[in-house]
This record gives sequence, C-alpha cells and structure tokens, in this order.
Amino acid sequence: IISNTEKAVKMRNMKNDFSVSLMKMLDKKPLEDITVTDIVNDCKVSRQTFYYHFNDIYTIVGWIYAQETQKAINDHLDINTWMTGCCNLLHWMEENRVLIINTHKSINREYTESFMNSVLFDYIYQMVDEQPDALLVSKNSKEFIAKYYTLAFNAVALDWIHTGMKESPENITQKIEILFSGSLKNALNNM
Repeated sequence: IISNTEKAVKMRNMKNDFSVSLMKMLDKKPLEDITVTDIVNDCKVSRQTFYYHFNDIYTIVGWIYAQETQKAINDHLDINTWMTGCCNLLHWMEENRVLIINTHKSINREYTESFMNSVLFDYIYQMVDEQPDALLVSKNSKEFIAKYYTLAFNAVALDWIHTGMKESPENITQKIEILFSGSLKNALNNM
C-alpha cells in the first residue's frame, strides 16, 4: 500500500518529468508544435497518465511558472525583500529564455499573461496585507493596490521579454524599486 506522502512524491516526480520533457523539446521546436504524444513518448508513459496530471501542454507551462515563481518569491514576501524575489523571478526567466520567449510568442499568450497576473497577485496581495498600515484598509482597497503592483510589474516584465531580455534583472528591479519606494505605504495610508 502506498502512503499519501509517497503518492504525492510520485505525482510531483511525474509532473517534473513532463516539464523536463517539455523544456527539452523547446530547444528543438516551438511550443505550438509540441504535442501531448511527443511528451508521453519521451516520458514512456500513456496519454492517460499525462491527462491524470495535466489538461494540456499549457497547463504544464502554468505548473512550471507556478513552481518557479514560488521558489523565486516565497522567501521575499515582506516590503524590504519583495524586489529581491522579483529579481530572482526575472533571473529565472532569463535562464529559461527559450520557454519564456516560446510562451510569449505562442497563440495562447493571453493565457500566460493571465497566469502571471494571478500568481503574482497572490504574492503581492500577501505582502500588502502583512504591512502594519494595512490593518485599517478595506480588503477591496488592498486588492486594488495589489492588482496595481501586479499589473505594473507584469507590464515591465512582458515588455522586457518582448524586447529580447537585454536589460539585466538588477537594473529593472532597481528602477521598479525607485518608482515604488514609499508609494505602497502612501497608498495604504490614503485608501
């Protein structure tokens, strides 16, 4: 009998195997040309196994983004370190340029943008909510503030991707930090 912990590890390993396979294939062809059949053949599993874990190729991309976003940002959820988390995320994107550019250029680009917005919103909302000044601010106002920062960061990140990721992540986050410096506290105090 397999314990729940063993089952979770096995499931995570299979998801990881699928994502590694996808990343490997992206070196050879664009995202739109990669099929579920390609991935299951590479992983030597059935289509049923694939569909147990993912709905389609884009849910693998979403899973990869979620995992990597969590690794990059998870330890940087306070006002003093969230830009470090954002810089880590940009570094991961730079290191995985093939995946990022492929998804950005794909027919489902909106899916990726929507996913980035929803994942980053959760992290930024948590950071906003944990500020001492947030105690007296309504949930609706905190959501608006988090949405603003999420959309602003994603707009900069998407423009960076679109222009070929030429600028360093440090330069980008330094500029964002200058623009945002003090504005979060100001927003919380005036909402």
